[in-house]
Amino acid sequence: MSTAMMPENTPNASVSAPFLYPSPSEAALKLQYAGKRIQDLPTPAVVIDRAVVKRNCRLMRQAAEKLNVGFRAHVKTHKTTQLSKLQVGEDSHSVKLVGSTLSEIENLLPWLMECKQHGKDVNVLYGLPIPPSSVSRLAAVTRALGKDTVGVFVDHPGQIKFLEEVDSSTWPGRVPIWVNIDVGYHREGIPAKSSQLADIAYSLATAKRSRLAGLYTHMGHSYGVSSPKEALDFLSKELEGLEEGAVEFLKITGAHETSRPDADKVCLSLGATPTATSIQNLFEDTESARRYRAMIDKANQSFAVEIHAGVYPVMDMQQLATRARPAQSTSSPAESLLSYSDLGMRTLVEVASLYYDRTEKPEALIAAGSIALGREPCKSYPGWGVVSPWPVKDDPHYDPDGSKTGWIVGRISQEHGILTWEGPKEQMRPLEIGQKLMIWPNHACIAGANFGWYFVVDSDEPDAELVRDVWLRWRGW
Repeated sequence: MSTAMMPENTPNASVSAPFLYPSPSEAALKLQYAGKRIQDLPTPAVVIDRAVVKRNCRLMRQAAEKLNVGFRAHVKTHKTTQLSKLQVGEDSHSVKLVGSTLSEIENLLPWLMECKQHGKDVNVLYGLPIPPSSVSRLAAVTRALGKDTVGVFVDHPGQIKFLEEVDSSTWPGRVPIWVNIDVGYHREGIPAKSSQLADIAYSLATAKRSRLAGLYTHMGHSYGVSSPKEALDFLSKELEGLEEGAVEFLKITGAHETSRPDADKVCLSLGATPTATSIQNLFEDTESARRYRAMIDKANQSFAVEIHAGVYPVMDMQQLATRARPAQSTSSPAESLLSYSDLGMRTLVEVASLYYDRTEKPEALIAAGSIALGREPCKSYPGWGVVSPWPVKDDPHYDPDGSKTGWIVGRISQEHGILTWEGPKEQMRPLEIGQKLMIWPNHACIAGANFGWYFVVDSDEPDAELVRDVWLRWRGW
């Protein structure tokens, strides 16, 4: 980039997030906590079940492989190297990721360099339309990994204009551009018929420092679905909208669709966890499953289709509310697909006080509020988290689709959470001051944001209460 825009002595030119936001020693944390039981951990804390997240990651990878589409894992939910590895899979030759912050990409760098050394195909995207101040740090990652390894989002011709000022000694090779298409969520991106899309196409056609790598969309409003059918309908609309944008864009650049198997294909990347997980419904022997598979196959003839998603490894109450997959597979009824047993993240809290007669409903105070749990609503019930039956495995708990009887986080302040008992008082689960509880959060991405590390247990092991590992969570932006 020109020295007028980004001088060499600008702090962003050389300082990365791991330097600006140092973390505690992972070895020291493991020495302190590994081998302890959940009951003995400080609160509030986030506990991840490694067995659950491994299973969720495996199901997503297998579904993408069966559909012959690519998969790109978003790391913004967990911000850890360990879970990123589970998302990609140990045996995968392709390492495709997307991050929402520069910090995520910089913290991935040591592992991505190992992947490159082992001959793996590494490609990571910065998940916001690129601002000028981000260029120097992304360029540093590109210099470490090699050309064509880091891609950026664009949804305005002005972004291509300032990328023209980035010289090849700063950013090796041409900058891979991913054009954001808006399919109705109205976060980032532009519609297929937008004149702004045409302006981007014209700018890119004459650009010397950037090239088209793909088109990308995020269907965040798919969180409003309530059934597998609705999730798949959203997926089809997402693919149709992205494909329409790609066709319009390529027409302007003078390119055209092709079904030649040896031709270089533009990538179409689509997804959000509800639509992405819904692809796991496509292997049932139904007419609708066959129809959706045919639609994906057709798009794959002209483009390289890939699915992306982020929160699916841990899931949360919002994902349960989408019902994007049935609770159990119809072909394998013993296999859980989307139920409480598929939630891999819980927040450990402690009861600070009890108020059984203060209001019409019995209440309790926990020493964890919006800073620990987040403040994101869930459409299926009127609360901010659901108290799990832990430490008893199969005891009843509040279920928006069931009895609606149990403790929920009914009200929330910064550091105060008020549990309310829902359902008949005579069925109330008694609590004690100092008792520790586990809460399923509404939105895992937000619920984990203020924690520096996760305590890792494994329900596939004989003792599921034992802390097996500690995963550092990346900090900063």
